[in-house]
Amino acid sequence: MDVFDVPKEAVDNTCTRLRVISPSGSEFEFPFEAFILDRTILEQGLAKQVETLGGTIELRKSVDLFAQDDRALVGPNKGEGKAAKVVIAADGFPSKVAKSAGILTDDYMTPNNVAINYEYLMTNLSVDQSVTDMYMGTEFAPGGYGWIIPKGNNSANVGIGIRTSYSKKNDGRNYLKFFLEECPLSKAKLEGGRPGPMIADVLPVDGPLPKTCAGQVMAVGDAAGMVMPTNGGGIATAMITGRIAGQIAADHIQKGIPISEYERKWKEVMGKEMRVSTKLRRAADHFMGNDFIFNLLLHVLRTQGIKDVITCRAPKGLGPFIS
Repeated sequence: MDVFDVPKEAVDNTCTRLRVISPSGSEFEFPFEAFILDRTILEQGLAKQVETLGGTIELRKSVDLFAQDDRALVGPNKGEGKAAKVVIAADGFPSKVAKSAGILTDDYMTPNNVAINYEYLMTNLSVDQSVTDMYMGTEFAPGGYGWIIPKGNNSANVGIGIRTSYSKKNDGRNYLKFFLEECPLSKAKLEGGRPGPMIADVLPVDGPLPKTCAGQVMAVGDAAGMVMPTNGGGIATAMITGRIAGQIAADHIQKGIPISEYERKWKEVMGKEMRVSTKLRRAADHFMGNDFIFNLLLHVLRTQGIKDVITCRAPKGLGPFIS
């Protein structure tokens, strides 16, 4: 659990509850404690730890994996590549290093397995700073959901995630604009808010890659597909898999432990949760294309069942089918 001992200065806010809003406007609210982090401060702190331990960091350099004379070279090209006994692919999604190692394949890169996210940090808001809101609806977040995540000081991260396999138009900016300005579920809460620069990224949402290590390479975090499919969370899984990969790398060099031990270890720690979350998302896919049917599903699950899904557990009665 010490991997979650984040610096106090990296915590912008602490939420205590989560509220899921259905396409019809029904609300399901339950306790859900979470740190809302400042990613820049968090990552700067991690970088300082790397340097304190003797590591070096080079910025503004593209990195890929190259094979030469049975060695792994890491760098912008073969000429500048550095030989490595172990490589940890932590370069996000889609990972160039994981792809070069044969870990990430085109079979995973389907429109249904990838979410595209669009987000603003908005200020001058009057939203409850203790509650995170998740909004469901095909008009603004087909195949995903919208969110208002309070950051403290009358600010919040406001965004939507979509999957193009569900969207009628591949225009995420207009989906977000609708969520901010026209959606009856959210526009009143966001009225008067001032958006900062838009941030867009892509996330894997079909669970871990079929294999997460090969040869001298281990993939961690988003690069390994380690994002919880039912909630989009990836920081915790990245920290856990990063810790495990670092230990396996040290044990491989010092004790000859095989790199494949990494896969066994992360599955031991969180394999069940990842598997259940992936199966739940795939099951939900049968309902997400129709707001009326999805609304009925949420009412059938009720608050406890929705909480189970969000926290990667099989709702009561579904355990034998999911796990």
